[in-house]
Amino acid sequence: MHIKNRTAATIYRMLFVVMCAVALVIEFGFLRGQFNLYTLNYYTILSNLACLVFFVASLRRDRPRAEGAIVYCIAITGIIYATLLAPGDLASGHFFTFKNMALHYVGPLMVVLDGVLFNPKGHIRATDPLLWLLMPLGYFGYILLRSTFAGNIGPTDSPFPYAFIDPAVQGGWGPMMQGVGWIAIGMLALGYLIWFIDRGMARS
Repeated sequence: MHIKNRTAATIYRMLFVVMCAVALVIEFGFLRGQFNLYTLNYYTILSNLACLVFFVASLRRDRPRAEGAIVYCIAITGIIYATLLAPGDLASGHFFTFKNMALHYVGPLMVVLDGVLFNPKGHIRATDPLLWLLMPLGYFGYILLRSTFAGNIGPTDSPFPYAFIDPAVQGGWGPMMQGVGWIAIGMLALGYLIWFIDRGMARS
């Protein structure tokens, strides 16, 4: 079950592309004559870039199974930010900005809604959530490797992009890895929730 109006889907996806592109231009510092390459160490930026590229590629042709992975990827961004990171931004005053809202809330919501409204159902396989989990785990592996051989990220005072994966903040490697393990379980559950909803909508 999905909306088969191609024009509506194209307009919706173009709106997302424009909004996401503007937010990323601001994030990279282009408006200030900069190119903050270090921002590519943040999962938020990588997931939004992936969505931007995917939606540009999907303006003329649906890719149902691939969109499942994209929905999963950006849903993690929204959920992790809302539950673990938003309180810090609220305290710092960076919460209510166009860039923050676009990359952490509006963008993820638009991608999820696109998957619900316009993406053909029944193409996601039962093994796909296991494959999707490799994306955030691969990112985490990269961050661990980078933290060993590279310095602090940009102007920050840490080689880790987020406090919940920073051993110095979490009280050591043991507590940090334990927290990551629980997050990974939650991510796997999210993947199978997406698969379950896709199957249910395909049957309705």
